[in-house]
Amino acid sequence: MKLKRNIQHILFLLIVLTSTGANAQELYVLHVNGNIVNTTNNTNLAVGDVITKSTSLNFASNDSKAIVIGTESGKMLLDGSKITATPDGEFMSLVTDVLFPVNSNKQMSTRSVTFDTIHHVSDYFNGAPYVFIADSIILEIDSIKYKLDDEKMMAIRFSDGDNVYNRWIPNYGNNQVIIMPDSLFKGAVTEKIEVVDLYYVIKATRDVKPIGSFIPVFINQHKLKEELLSLKTFLNNNTKTPEQEVERELYQYILDIYGKTDYRIFKNWVVQEGII
Repeated sequence: MKLKRNIQHILFLLIVLTSTGANAQELYVLHVNGNIVNTTNNTNLAVGDVITKSTSLNFASNDSKAIVIGTESGKMLLDGSKITATPDGEFMSLVTDVLFPVNSNKQMSTRSVTFDTIHHVSDYFNGAPYVFIADSIILEIDSIKYKLDDEKMMAIRFSDGDNVYNRWIPNYGNNQVIIMPDSLFKGAVTEKIEVVDLYYVIKATRDVKPIGSFIPVFINQHKLKEELLSLKTFLNNNTKTPEQEVERELYQYILDIYGKTDYRIFKNWVVQEGII
């Protein structure tokens, strides 16, 4: 009887260990750029899918990429550019051969990016990517350094390769400006905009002072919501992450994958969309 109990105990441990090992190998898909086919079931890789390191993938091109997350690995990049094409021109690979760590911008997260005053605009708009995740952004400007009225305004200048655009950023009262991406970049091919330069302009004296620049990142809000919900589901089902920490992980995801965005704007948007 004792021997039987010991055997049952050993079998139970083996089942638990096997299950734990399998879960540790699972990778949850958070983001897909381009077309990647899972050859196991011959379907396109999609947000929410679960794969393993031994899954075989067929990348439509070597610039196709995906972001996955595992309980042990954290966020990882599936990078099609690391694959050498076959004689037939296909980019085939096992997951494990194209799996690389995502460079996490912890410094940016620690600073809790918020636009409190344009006094530090050269640090805030410092040439790095800036992510637009809302229809409008209201920024409060330091009235001592940059007084705003009908004769003193903020402006941007950018090119989409074919045309150069000069646009005023509308004042919003109380020394604030409102940035509405749809109108501010209307008519331009946004995919071709490499950098946006920001200026403080005094019309009477024609004084134009450069005060910063940024690389605009325009996100499909439906796609971003899907990705954040997938990440939230993974964290809730596979980790013991507190609710407040889940929110920070969602914010960190945007910083890591897309670029800088204002934390308060992010918080308002995820609440509005019912993500948290």
